[in-house]
Amino acid sequence: MKKHIFGAIVLIAALAFAGCNNKKQKEEVKEEAVETVTEKIELPNRMLIIVDPQIDFTTGSLATAKGPASMDFLAQALNDGAWKNYGWIIVTQDAHPANHCSFVEQGGVFPPHCVQGTEGMNVYPALQEVLTAITPNIPNIHYMQKGDLAEKEEFSIFQNERSGAKLRAVIEQEKFEGIDVCGIATDYCVYETTKDLMAFYPANQIRIVTNCLAAVDDNDTKLADLMKENGIEGIEFE
Repeated sequence: MKKHIFGAIVLIAALAFAGCNNKKQKEEVKEEAVETVTEKIELPNRMLIIVDPQIDFTTGSLATAKGPASMDFLAQALNDGAWKNYGWIIVTQDAHPANHCSFVEQGGVFPPHCVQGTEGMNVYPALQEVLTAITPNIPNIHYMQKGDLAEKEEFSIFQNERSGAKLRAVIEQEKFEGIDVCGIATDYCVYETTKDLMAFYPANQIRIVTNCLAAVDDNDTKLADLMKENGIEGIEFE
């Protein structure tokens, strides 16, 4: 299988991640991940988009009830071998300035979250550790930011002019066999990302990893309705 290299596109580098609060858990994940790093295989031409798996959406100022559990599960699934299904992994991040329009103090509806330069913007530690460990096997793990302009809300990575253009160019160039989506929050950024992806990529080649999601409102059905109406398959990691 061909190696997927898109050297012309420079994606945003990962920010430093916060240390894991649970030392024992961190050591166990790290020990298992070391074995994963040594395994070299030909990777499928598929992409995984992990939407906003950040500290503020898991344990921070805008935490979702199932955020920690879903991201712990995703980290473990990737560590156990789910990474072998993907040649590319994209991690999106909110990267808000301190005066972002979505914040209550600026007339918005959300508490301050994922502010640039704060711990809350970083990727959930258990997941970040696994992503770092598998990077030698998947060179195309990239971190892309959105919501970095004070006056603009961007639930989807494709709504960011810079990051959206880069990611769309990768998808169109690489002609992926399929794209899987998971992350936080189901009823906001995962929904909007999926909807925007459908605008230029076949819906029947998109899948949602349903056991790696966390919602603000668990009763919201927007994503489920979108999947049903457009033939988007739901899958689960083991």
